[in-house]
Amino acid sequence: MNDTFTNKQGNLILEISEDRLSAWLTIKKTGRLIDEQEILDLIDAAGIKYGFEGALRYTRKHNLVREYDLKFPIAMCKATSIHQTINHYFDVEEAKDFGANIDPLRISHLSCLEAGTVLADFNDNIFEREGSIYNVLGEMISFDPKQLEGDKSLAGENVVFDPEKGRFTSTKAGYVSIDDDGRMHIIDELYVSGDLTGVQGLRLPVNLNVEGDVVDSSLWVGGNLLVTGRISQSQVYCGGDLLVKQEIEECRKPGIEVLGSVKSGFISSTRLLCKGEVNCSGIEQCELVGELGVQVSDAGGIINSNVQSIKRIRAGYVGQQGAENFTQLEITISSFYKTLLMQLTKDLVHAKQEGSTQQTEEISQKISKIEQELDQELEHFLTDEEREPASIVISGEVLPQLKVRILKHSYEIQQAQNGLDIEEKNE
Repeated sequence: MNDTFTNKQGNLILEISEDRLSAWLTIKKTGRLIDEQEILDLIDAAGIKYGFEGALRYTRKHNLVREYDLKFPIAMCKATSIHQTINHYFDVEEAKDFGANIDPLRISHLSCLEAGTVLADFNDNIFEREGSIYNVLGEMISFDPKQLEGDKSLAGENVVFDPEKGRFTSTKAGYVSIDDDGRMHIIDELYVSGDLTGVQGLRLPVNLNVEGDVVDSSLWVGGNLLVTGRISQSQVYCGGDLLVKQEIEECRKPGIEVLGSVKSGFISSTRLLCKGEVNCSGIEQCELVGELGVQVSDAGGIINSNVQSIKRIRAGYVGQQGAENFTQLEITISSFYKTLLMQLTKDLVHAKQEGSTQQTEEISQKISKIEQELDQELEHFLTDEEREPASIVISGEVLPQLKVRILKHSYEIQQAQNGLDIEEKNE
């Protein structure tokens, strides 16, 4: 609604537009002379301070003639046309050249962004706007975020646009990529076409798919890891789930650590710590922890290995004819953290012997954190009334030497037998 001002005589009518970008004056024909001061007083009363030159330009451009009873502009401000300059907070050229299929040697030179990182925003410098920065009342024209609604199209996968703040933010951790249309994406899953051989210290806080083997390498993967081939003679940390289509072999020092679950073919000569459940086709000469369960296929077995879980161990058979070593199956509380704590304690002793102060401090902090986690798990185990009884079930042949332990109760199998089914005893 327009604001209207009138002088005492009623022959001068001043209207200010609703958007306050223009003011119009109407002079009524009364036969009475109009004093210029009366017009100035009315303009002053209306509070008009800006846009007089704009009104003159408009009048000249449209060849307007001031006549009685017709309104004409006395102040005009051109509506601001916002051509915002986008500010990118990453290497644009590098992002244009980045895709999900990566060269592992290149990835170490790239920066992974955390979730919630501001990728870009719009420059709202008032001196770079086209048009007036004030309305006819001398008020600064505020920036309307809705004018940038169309720019949200620059937000691609895993990126959101905040119209109120005019900025683009990542919703997931990953690597930024720009497509041909200028859209920003966060790539949280990378692919390696071919084998990873001899690659050391590769750190990826995202999901990784390797279309081949992982051999003689060390990987730190924050998300899920998929290997279509095998993992051999390698060190792997996986913060999500690990899926290996073929076998895992000769990964003993320091081995493989997985915070999610593991699915694999045959696992041999490997040290594997898994916070979740392990599913595989067989286990031989391994130290293996599947905190939430170890499930070997019905046709597969456990041979010359130490296997631990807090819930259950299942296999088709145990042992091997003529085997010199024994197999040990154990149900124990927080096997994952206890095994990890034992290893870190050894590492701490070694670091102290080497005189490495920084490494000693880092390992000590890890030990402190794991001890807290271990205490919490012990408390949960003791207070969980709905917990199902733990068990060890072997459906087929059981060959000596086999040692079985379920919490406080130990058993030793010294003669071959068919099948084994032991459940936790209530005490």
